[in-house]
Amino acid sequence: MERIADKPCFTYSVDNVLSSGLNVKCPKCHGFGIVTANKDTAFFRCTNCGHTEEKDRRIYRYEVHNQCKCCGQYYRADIQDVDKQRFQVLRIACPFCGTVMAGKVHKTAEVFSHIGEIKDGKESYFGLELWFLTSFRGKLVWALNREHLAYLTGYLSAGLREKPFSVAGKAQADHLPVFMKTAKNRGRILRLLKDMQKK
Repeated sequence: MERIADKPCFTYSVDNVLSSGLNVKCPKCHGFGIVTANKDTAFFRCTNCGHTEEKDRRIYRYEVHNQCKCCGQYYRADIQDVDKQRFQVLRIACPFCGTVMAGKVHKTAEVFSHIGEIKDGKESYFGLELWFLTSFRGKLVWALNREHLAYLTGYLSAGLREKPFSVAGKAQADHLPVFMKTAKNRGRILRLLKDMQKK
């Protein structure tokens, strides 16, 4: 009987896979593309047509810093309205006395975004469809890249599955949807995964 040792929890999270590459379809030619990221930027590159895209991973804070000419108070006003964030100067009311004055808009990188979800079979930086994507009874079955696909195939085809030692007690398979792990579905899902491996 084939035995497999499961991977530690989050081995195949989007954030972890971004270092080696998330496999997606090119929006231009529908060829094989790769999404990677560093600390600041996410990158897309098509291996077929050469199309590339970049996206800033940082989340910015927009504020007007000012000293009121009427009451003399210093204040910072957050700019939440996305349409107003593109201006360099805005007229803002003083929160202390209500006097409206012009102030310079300051843009500051506040945090780094870790958008790690796959939604409707698409990655969340560029909204590109995953390369390894199919469905089983109306439910999406996907893999982030070829290595993740090999893990899923190995895990579902194994007769014995061992959990790795973990302080949290979680393994990668704990993130799989129940319908994939159910014994009656395993064989059919395994066939779908093996068909995807031929891509």
